[in-house]
Amino acid sequence: MKKAFVLITFCLFTIACGNSETSKDEKTETEAIVTEKEATPEITEKASSPCAFISEAKIKEVLGIPADAVTEMKDVMRTYPTCFYKWESVMFSTKRTIAGKEVSLDFPAEVTIVLVKNASDKMFETSTKVYSDGEVQDGIGDMAMWGTQMSQLTFLAKGTMIHLHVKVSGDLAANKSKALELATLIIEKL
Repeated sequence: MKKAFVLITFCLFTIACGNSETSKDEKTETEAIVTEKEATPEITEKASSPCAFISEAKIKEVLGIPADAVTEMKDVMRTYPTCFYKWESVMFSTKRTIAGKEVSLDFPAEVTIVLVKNASDKMFETSTKVYSDGEVQDGIGDMAMWGTQMSQLTFLAKGTMIHLHVKVSGDLAANKSKALELATLIIEKL
């Protein structure tokens, strides 16, 4: 019995140490990206960060977020340049059915902008295949599609494709309306 207890304790200790190292590696990688951007701001600007399309103040105005709300903003380079906005102080509620019971869940308001330069019609079609509920949107760039489940608008304009995720309300139509308004402002900057 004592041997089993020692073995289990040793296994738990090993797993815990392994998780700690993973977190440390991820943190170091993130710090390296931030440090690199700080050291070479001119390169970041030439990369056309999607954060530069619309000012934070204008985004708040369009979304109806108070001007004094604290914005958590991340400008990162993943597969494509991506800008994340989140407002922890601005929450919205949605109702979901979990285990047969309807519950109300609160989420922070968020917007994500992904920039894909030199995009083609074929790239747009490939990207929007994931929208099981996709709705074609006329009047937004060359092509546009809204996916309600993903709360995301993908549009192609001037050879650039933008994925615009907007989730600021439990009202799906309101999210779509805000995304279309932001898309119009982004197209002006392309």
